[in-house]
Amino acid sequence: MQSLGLIEVRGMLAGIAAADAALKAANVQLLRSEKISGGLTTIELIGDVAAVTAAVEAGKFVAENLGQLRSSHVIARLDPETEKILLDKPEAKDIEVKKTITEKVVKEDNNSISKPSVNEKNSTVNNKPVSEK
Repeated sequence: MQSLGLIEVRGMLAGIAAADAALKAANVQLLRSEKISGGLTTIELIGDVAAVTAAVEAGKFVAENLGQLRSSHVIARLDPETEKILLDKPEAKDIEVKKTITEKVVKEDNNSISKPSVNEKNSTVNNKPVSEK
């Protein structure tokens, strides 16, 4: 179960700066950036409670320094029904697909890494003789 972090700012510049700081500060994912009427932008982050809290604090700090922070909030352990509401939007589904593809590629890359085979009986590594000292 994941947590949700929200940072609401005035303007796209502050939104980008807050999102950048948040993503660099902790191991979280950007769920989406939502433009709201009146020049407001909401940054939505997901991850574990501690990471989301740290990320929101970092994003808040940057937005406050720009004078554009409107509000922020962290919802720990999202209810499954609330999570469905968030993940029903097309942008959120793209994140899940990209995450699955990335995990598959990383797994395949890790499986293709060749490890040196050591033959202690004949003192060879990858069928090449090893000189004894």
